[in-house]
Amino acid sequence: MQTITIDGFNLTAQQVISVARAPYLKVALADSSRAALKESRDYIESTWMHDEAPMMYSFNTGVGLL
Repeated sequence: MQTITIDGFNLTAQQVISVARAPYLKVALADSSRAALKESRDYIESTWMHDEAPMMYSFNTGVGLL
């Protein structure tokens, strides 16, 4: 089975179409991307996700039904 690895740099339109048309294809997140996501999430949580953080519409106030 073919695996398409998402690394944040090399995903092509053809790969997206392939997954949409053949949902049995396996999709994986590259370790480097997982680490970058964790670093970003940690920054957001430490900087913005607390009661003393300044209000930023749609970020910590929500949008619409969120």
